[in-house]
Amino acid sequence: MDFKGGFGLKDGYVKIKRALVSVSNKSKLLDLANILSKRKIEIISTGGTSRFLIKNGYEAKEVSDLTGFPEILNGRVKTLHPGIHAPILFDRQDAGSVKEIKKRGLRPIDLVVVNLYPFEEKVKDKNIEKEIIENIDIGGVALIRAAAKNFNSVTVLTDVNDYRKIEDEFNENNGRVGLDLRRVLAGKAFIETAYYDGLIGEWMLKNGDMDDISKRVVGGKVGFNLKYGENPHQKATYVRSCLPSDENNDFSLVRGESLSFNNLMDITAAYKVLSELNLYDKPASAIIKHNNPCGVAISDNAPDAYLNALNCDSVSAFGGIVSINRRVDEKLAKKISSTFTEIVCASDFDPEALNVFSAKKNLKVVKIKNFNGKLVNRDELKSVIGGNLIQTADIFSYNTANFKIVTKAKPTKSELENLLFLWKIVKHVKSNAIVLGRNFHTTGFGAGQTNRVRSVKIAIQNNNDNYQELNKKSINESLGLASDAFFPFSDSLEIAAKNGVFNIIQPGGSKKDEEIIETANRLNQKMVFTGVRHFSH
Repeated sequence: MDFKGGFGLKDGYVKIKRALVSVSNKSKLLDLANILSKRKIEIISTGGTSRFLIKNGYEAKEVSDLTGFPEILNGRVKTLHPGIHAPILFDRQDAGSVKEIKKRGLRPIDLVVVNLYPFEEKVKDKNIEKEIIENIDIGGVALIRAAAKNFNSVTVLTDVNDYRKIEDEFNENNGRVGLDLRRVLAGKAFIETAYYDGLIGEWMLKNGDMDDISKRVVGGKVGFNLKYGENPHQKATYVRSCLPSDENNDFSLVRGESLSFNNLMDITAAYKVLSELNLYDKPASAIIKHNNPCGVAISDNAPDAYLNALNCDSVSAFGGIVSINRRVDEKLAKKISSTFTEIVCASDFDPEALNVFSAKKNLKVVKIKNFNGKLVNRDELKSVIGGNLIQTADIFSYNTANFKIVTKAKPTKSELENLLFLWKIVKHVKSNAIVLGRNFHTTGFGAGQTNRVRSVKIAIQNNNDNYQELNKKSINESLGLASDAFFPFSDSLEIAAKNGVFNIIQPGGSKKDEEIIETANRLNQKMVFTGVRHFSH
């Protein structure tokens, strides 16, 4: 017999006669019970769910009535029994399986409704480990996977918001569920269990490392759909991370329209840059445009940090994203509002500041929960031809004591500190990357060029355009340059020296390092090797 789906039904529809319901989240459960009772669908349930249904006037059989075996081990073992799993898993289209089910006196279970123990909530609540472990669901996951595997005959529900879909399906098809819907619900179920297992795995690894990142689960739950992707013809969705390490790095839209794909990319870039600078324990500001910083600064107060970041490239900052790792007050809000800004991100906002921003019709205001924290060490995912790439985050502990000064001329303490600042910024600029700066604020960027010398020229032009008022002597004394990778040739150093750049930090590692060092010595430049490369593609 040729069945396209269902227990003997050629049209792919399955009549629901028996349902197993076992849920920790009992919201909308009475709605579901009403839907099932109207169709005279028999309900089988576990202890807590059964008691809830009976208390509210609905009939429900205990799982133990089918298995002849009580719940044991304080509820750890309830549904893990052939009397439950066989009626779910058996192949309705296989004559031998049907015969065996009948022989053992078992009846099919057509609908499985399960939502899992609230492990995620328990982790977030910082409960004791024993309680967290007890909220690792075993039987529920097994039920979901069994029903989802057998979607050709069984319907599985894991989302309370899908109860209404089942009611609509019943009404349209006389108590039957079609194959297309069963397949979709099964897919959702497997995604749910993958997310759940990933969450548990990451919690287990919270105090240790997993060397083989190929085994890491990358997933999450859909947070919200976006208006579109990078361009209007692309669809996009924000998927909330399942990693416990991300729970304190949440954000909220305080005012303005919904965030776009590009907004979230730039907000993330801002978060990464400022997290890099939190070791200074000072107000810092980063202005982001097209996922690249166009101005970064540290100062003793937030307004100065913002203005120094803005002055790096006020033209590029137009329509960009302003980020501050401090609370924004009314005074700072007025300064930010004086130029066109798409988004303002900060750790918090005074009511007076929000009132100032309210006058800007299209301005979005975003609060980042843990803007003053350390950069989260989480794996990075990139889509490539045929699959995905996963890599660990580019997080490295820097100490100027580990740097190697390779030139005859030595940078002063303040010059070395400024170089370290620039070195932390350059890792967040698209390669090939060059960053110029002085006194803990950037003055020029060269990003995303196909050769390094062009990046140097762009950064210098950026610097010269914005700092013409400064005399050359002061620039010569303080201006530093950071390069994300080594210099393959000496031409970049020659151009830098002609434009007053005499402090350089770079990884080193070129075959021509000796030539590069000789050139730097001839030009009286001070050069530091870090031994670490920071490509960002």
